[in-house]
Amino acid sequence: MDLRQLDYFCAIVEEGNISAAAKHLHISQPPLSAQLRQLEQELGAPLIERGPRRCTPTEAGRVLYQRAKQLLLLADAARDEVGQLGGGVRGTLRLGLISSCGPTLFTPAFSDFCRRFPQLRLELREGNTYQLVELLRTGVIEAAVLRTPFPQEGLDCRELTREPLAAVGDPSLFEGLPEEALPLSALSGVPVVFYRRFEGLLKNAFRREGAQLTPRCIAEDARTALALAHCGRALALVPRSAAALGHGTLILREIDCPELVTQVTSAFREGGPLSAGARAFAALFAPQKER
Repeated sequence: MDLRQLDYFCAIVEEGNISAAAKHLHISQPPLSAQLRQLEQELGAPLIERGPRRCTPTEAGRVLYQRAKQLLLLADAARDEVGQLGGGVRGTLRLGLISSCGPTLFTPAFSDFCRRFPQLRLELREGNTYQLVELLRTGVIEAAVLRTPFPQEGLDCRELTREPLAAVGDPSLFEGLPEEALPLSALSGVPVVFYRRFEGLLKNAFRREGAQLTPRCIAEDARTALALAHCGRALALVPRSAAALGHGTLILREIDCPELVTQVTSAFREGGPLSAGARAFAALFAPQKER
């Protein structure tokens, strides 16, 4: 068993079938299948269940996948550290990013980070918060920019910024509502669309205020919520900075409710090895006293 075999095996798991993995790795399918069989024979256990359209890891395969990602990450970190001794941060930073955090991450400080480390390649994975947390826990990515709420056990999380939720929608839906920040009472009975992940948070906040939460649609992504708001049928309840992803004709009102504030955080696997690029990224958002 060598690192190349482990890399091939991880590609099969992540791509979901051998042909897609071969394409990703830029090799033909027969040698990839042969490497998988050799690995299974060496370990004495089937690693992949082959279906008609998709391959899934067996229990042994899931264990190996987690360990393999750790070993590959350690190997990358070792290469980066040695390379750094030869002159600067280099290699690949595998970074997860949710769509609503783009305006928060892509700041002048991040642009300066990219200029300071021109030999560092970024490999971005986009997805929802729970998908990225899973990729972080399994070592597929080294760092992620996420938004609360999410389970933080086993993660090293550092707050980047806080922001309130805002109501975004067609101007016609704001007629009769306050022109400044909106109390929840002003949204009672107003049709809204929001993230599924915020459902519990919103229900509790509306209940405490004695207001009626009226979901028109529950979505999985800020862009989807804003697209629905553009149709003029509901107000999208999204983090304030996410409104930048919407159409220019929409207007925004912040929601005046201390409970409805989210945190944008950088997250790393607690106690896990970090490459030189990941350490540099962590330092970018460290509190001033740690810099």
